Amino acid sequence: MTPPDLAGASVVIVGASQGIGAAVAEALAAKRARVVLASRSADRLDAVAQRCASAGAASVDTVTVDVRSPDSIESLREAVIDRHGAPRVLVNSAGTTSSKSALDLTVEEWDAIQDVHLRGPFLTARAFAPSMAAEGYGKIVNLSSTWAATVAPGRSAYCAAKAGLSHLTAALAVEWAELGIRVNAVAPTATRTPSRLARFASQPQLEGSLRERIPMGRLAEPADVVGAVLFLAGTESDFVTGHTLYVDGGWRFSR
Repeated sequence: MTPPDLAGASVVIVGASQGIGAAVAEALAAKRARVVLASRSADRLDAVAQRCASAGAASVDTVTVDVRSPDSIESLREAVIDRHGAPRVLVNSAGTTSSKSALDLTVEEWDAIQDVHLRGPFLTARAFAPSMAAEGYGKIVNLSSTWAATVAPGRSAYCAAKAGLSHLTAALAVEWAELGIRVNAVAPTATRTPSRLARFASQPQLEGSLRERIPMGRLAEPADVVGAVLFLAGTESDFVTGHTLYVDGGWRFSR
């Protein structure tokens, strides 16, 4: 089968209501894709949908989903297949975070991090893989993190989840290669999203301490991450699978 261009392709972005997910959605819209925006926040999705329409999307649809719920993921799958057929691209960008000592972290807090960052992407990828396989072509891009390869105090649950997601990416890539499904991940460092900028406003020293760890001397911009996702979603990367592409300015090698 001739691989499709992104123009007119059906793409699903999970976690599209803000931050990197929203930026990816707008970039895919600018490629004239048919974008399906999924998140828990319907109000935020509506705002992103308007920006995607203005960016030139072939079509825009929104579906509410909670990646912690298998039933919700199944409802998302049914809605996408019924309205748009098999997606060509699935981007898993839903996220949450926690900075808490392992001794203070509750089991419930641990589970919440794993459910959003590891279990959710697995269930979402598995939900759409059969329809991609039926077409003989598909791209799955998971949003991992530099914390998949590095550690810091207070980040045990998040580091473990992201390391698991990068390894899951490789495992699914090997398992589904014969089906025509490429599975990759993008792993950004601290990125200047609106939510992070708000955190910097309340913790002025945080941005500087993060910047000091990055050899390139700055934090990532959403556009840095978007470029990597577009590469892995497009046909230029059709022989790339199982890879985690770090967008971290050299963070992993700085210490």
